[in-house]
Amino acid sequence: MTALAPTRRAALAALLAAPALSPGRARAQGWAPSQPVRVIIPFTPGGTMDPVVRIVQNLLTQSLGQPVVIEHRPGGATVIGTQEVARSAPDGHSMIMIANSFAANVTLRPSMPYKPLTDFAPLVMATVVPHVLVVHPSVARDFAGFLEAGRKPGPGFAFGSYGIGTSNHLGGEQFREAAKLNATHVPYNGAPQAMTDLIGNRLQFMFANLPDVIQPAQLGQMRAVAISAEARVKELPEVPTMAELGFPLVLSDSWFGLILRANVPAPARARLEAAWIEALNRPEVKGRLEELGFAVLARPGAQFGEEILRYTKTYAEVIRANNIKVE
Repeated sequence: MTALAPTRRAALAALLAAPALSPGRARAQGWAPSQPVRVIIPFTPGGTMDPVVRIVQNLLTQSLGQPVVIEHRPGGATVIGTQEVARSAPDGHSMIMIANSFAANVTLRPSMPYKPLTDFAPLVMATVVPHVLVVHPSVARDFAGFLEAGRKPGPGFAFGSYGIGTSNHLGGEQFREAAKLNATHVPYNGAPQAMTDLIGNRLQFMFANLPDVIQPAQLGQMRAVAISAEARVKELPEVPTMAELGFPLVLSDSWFGLILRANVPAPARARLEAAWIEALNRPEVKGRLEELGFAVLARPGAQFGEEILRYTKTYAEVIRANNIKVE
């Protein structure tokens, strides 16, 4: 992989520079919200982000002493919602839940009306949904057989994604290149039609969200041959990780996290970070989110910032190597 450019290194420094305070120090300095706290979701209501916030909403309200309200600001490939936070007062009362697209947009959409890596501070990396590499049953019985079939000359395989520039598109392109597969990307507008076409063998493989593949894999409609996760998962314990199979650098998953204005005072950020982490780590919260297919991370802002930069760098390399463009 190429080294970070000087501007990207400066962005990393800015993203990680603000100090994190312990919850005790934050409370000792007396910061508390003085009005409702907004959590902006940059998608329409009913999406996959909603339950992550709704499940902890009451706990956050109790912890912070002010109502925590959800505000949907869809449009512009998440730019509209993110710009709303960029324009908000830097007082800790506005934050936005972001996903992998935040890191991809740094390269895909260089003319955004804000600087994603310097205008915001990471707060909490909340959850992740691993992606499973699934293949049509006629393709192969296991990962080794899939690689052998996918490297053969000829017309090659078609692999699907949820759209150009989505996390499973970029993960698929990264894997295709790393594994030297003979394959062509076919974008879809979301998961349902892509899954239907995989079952119908119009696609031969794709990375798909873990909850979406469990039932069709059990029914034999597709075969799970690898998972892009730090460890094997209890839902598919027999499926090895990409790292086990020799591809530790492949990134294909769907994570959610919170960011806010970069110049929000450190005591405010520390209080908010502590409230989120405490709520996400409650056993009943983890249980409900895991039932929905989320793995709870509850990682503090410093770690989240490192992850944002790791994904940003990887996505930039994939996007440029494959000349990926969005309208």
